[in-house]
Amino acid sequence: MKKIKLLTENLINQIAAGEVIDRPASVVKELVENSVDAGANRIEIGISNGCRNIRVADNGHGIDKDDVTLAFSRHATSKISEQKDLWSISTMGFRGEALASIISVAKVSCITKTADSETGIKVECENSEITVSGSGCANGTIMEVTDLFYNIPARMKFLKKAQAELAAISEVVQGIALANPGIAFNLINNKNSILKTTGSNDLATTIGEIYSKNIINEFSEVHKEDPQFGLRITGFAGNPDFVRSNKKAIFTFINGRIIKCPILLKSIDTAYSDMVPSGKHPYLFLNISIPGKNLDINVHPAKKEVKYTNPNLIFNFVYSAIKSALDVTGSSKLQFTEDKQEEITYQATEAPSFTTSAVVDFAAFSGQVAVKTEEPYEIDEEDIREVNIKQPRQNCLELDNLEENSVEKPEIIGQLSNTYILIQTPDGLQIVDQHIAHERFLYEKLKDEKTSASQMLLISEPITLEAEQVSLVKENSALLARYGYEFEFANLNDSSASINAGDLTLKFKRVPSIVAQKDPGKILQDILDALSSSPDTIEDELLIRTACRASVKAGERLSLRQMEELIINWKKTRYPRTCPHGRKVAHTVPEKEIAGFFGRI
Repeated sequence: MKKIKLLTENLINQIAAGEVIDRPASVVKELVENSVDAGANRIEIGISNGCRNIRVADNGHGIDKDDVTLAFSRHATSKISEQKDLWSISTMGFRGEALASIISVAKVSCITKTADSETGIKVECENSEITVSGSGCANGTIMEVTDLFYNIPARMKFLKKAQAELAAISEVVQGIALANPGIAFNLINNKNSILKTTGSNDLATTIGEIYSKNIINEFSEVHKEDPQFGLRITGFAGNPDFVRSNKKAIFTFINGRIIKCPILLKSIDTAYSDMVPSGKHPYLFLNISIPGKNLDINVHPAKKEVKYTNPNLIFNFVYSAIKSALDVTGSSKLQFTEDKQEEITYQATEAPSFTTSAVVDFAAFSGQVAVKTEEPYEIDEEDIREVNIKQPRQNCLELDNLEENSVEKPEIIGQLSNTYILIQTPDGLQIVDQHIAHERFLYEKLKDEKTSASQMLLISEPITLEAEQVSLVKENSALLARYGYEFEFANLNDSSASINAGDLTLKFKRVPSIVAQKDPGKILQDILDALSSSPDTIEDELLIRTACRASVKAGERLSLRQMEELIINWKKTRYPRTCPHGRKVAHTVPEKEIAGFFGRI
């Protein structure tokens, strides 16, 4: 067995660098965050040599000449001094590992000057060896990293193509710029500026500078506070019909630090789950303030992960803030208290419900008529749920009797291909997909009520299933019953009987009233598809598929009255931009565009 011996200082630093510095973007992150901690309001990042040469210049406080050598030593920092400081960290860096790690894997020079120094200092580092000399320079610090990974061929071999590494660097700078809109950033690649912000101290302006000037029109402002727990969240949430195919435009910051933890991502996914298409993700920029005593950022050297003393509270707070921002009716509000903070959890199987006031059921297409309102009508809720499907049309709530908070009567032009409703609006011609609009309304109604009016079927054809499918239905019988689905199995004596191998037959006893006239086979397939989804989405999938099955279909001719009722119900929904599957509900052709086509501009 070989003898145990101490490792060299340079080798120790290289091992440590493996956790902190794994690619050029890591170097940029550490150096730029040091510039932010130094109080700079202008930071310039230069990239060259396939991203292996990096230059970061700032106008910050600089490094004192007595501290400059120590700054490149491991675990040397000015940002914390004792254990209790770990619970009140206000800086980006605090471990004292970054510079020591960088000089072990690259050649580094540093020119720095403080405001009270007459001259600057130049530090040159190679293989963890440091030399210091005098130099003339302006106040601030210039860090130059060259030949990154020159002494670690294995690490350099795993670098990606220059364009991919540059994209990673750009993403890092974007995140830091969005977290610090009061700082002007300039990212330069081979003398070409590829990202530039002005330090306006306005997040909306910074978003426009990074992406495009008019992009802010696609966002809803997020603002929520919880004084009891010292929580505050601000930022912008992308509208659900403005999405992309990856999560690279989701930026979450906690106390100014870029964080991508599972709890935050899960709360975002849950908030958008019934508004964006599968595989698509929103644009999101959230700044979250949490008291330092309630989280631990000292989890990993990359400092992107955190632990919370109350993760459920954070999940709910972020979830409700996003929902409230996107809610066009302003009705989705959750109140957090000590004994109600677990309204949902980040492992939750269902999203929280919200309440609305008067609702007009658009049920003409399924033959059902139902009205639910608080005043001036006195109607028992159970009576509403059991309204006979043959009830005459005049029992519907008339448009003139809608409550004051209802939308205006739409100016319907007509119906295109028995699928699209054409509406004249102040903005131009609005084209609404009738199926998608109706589906959004029915889905929100089912979700709000948490139960569904059902109808007994006097005649139901038996449907053949596999044993495992019957097991799936029986396991979820309580959930299905709550939403109006009840069954009987032809070759089982009771609902608790064991299931034999082979095919079994199932008959519907009751189904939700809104799908009573639909094909039972297709209804059952919807149920099986919903039950086959992941456990935390089963209930939502069931509601989505029920709403989709009950909605008016493309190609179905509607009367003017039916179109008006459908549009009014759709416009009163909280999230009218998309259906629960994430498809866009409407498209507006601006009047100016139409006029331009005919040469009227």
